Amino acid sequence: MDTSSTTVVFDFDHTLTSWDSADRFFRWLLWREKWRMGLVLLFLPALAPLLLFRKTRKFPIRYAVWVATLGWSQADLKALATQHVQEIVANQERLVLKDAASEIERHLAQGRRVVIATGSLEMLAQEFLDQSGLSHVSLVGSSLKPCLGGMVTHEHCYGSRKISMLVQRGFPPPWATTYTDHECDLPVIGHSAECFLVNPKPKAIRVITESLSFTPKVLAWE
Repeated sequence: MDTSSTTVVFDFDHTLTSWDSADRFFRWLLWREKWRMGLVLLFLPALAPLLLFRKTRKFPIRYAVWVATLGWSQADLKALATQHVQEIVANQERLVLKDAASEIERHLAQGRRVVIATGSLEMLAQEFLDQSGLSHVSLVGSSLKPCLGGMVTHEHCYGSRKISMLVQRGFPPPWATTYTDHECDLPVIGHSAECFLVNPKPKAIRVITESLSFTPKVLAWE
């Protein structure tokens, strides 16, 4: 049987969660030690203009990530990710939307393969799944590599890059269904038989609908 035709792909941030998990994690790292935030603010006058344009926005973000990870190893970051997620749980915030968890379990119960493909850090997203009782769900995410004492992007599971990374992990297209909130997942949606938009913004609905030969279904998840 062609297992790829029964594969369901979920985005993570703003689809399974209520926020951007990596953004929240790196902000947490920066504020834990004020000198890190100080380094970001020191160069803010030069970096701020770059945030105004989509093509240059990545540079100040990369700098902030590098500062946030200065002096940390991969093992350190994993331990910090665990601590960060535990603090979210302690604040009684839901890690994964209730409706999202139910939908994942429904697909698994029906014998479908479920995989989460996310631009967030894989080690961070894995903590979310582990502490939500979803450690059995397959995950493909982004990674970092050492650079000049800090960390920079190694593999970014985003946009069309999601396709090649899913293939590498044994989840080749075509896919049965894609769940996402954002138009950046159009490359993945294009290889899916159906698409569900989860709590999308109006722009996402418009762009995705105009780009497809079918109208995606919109879901309001809590």
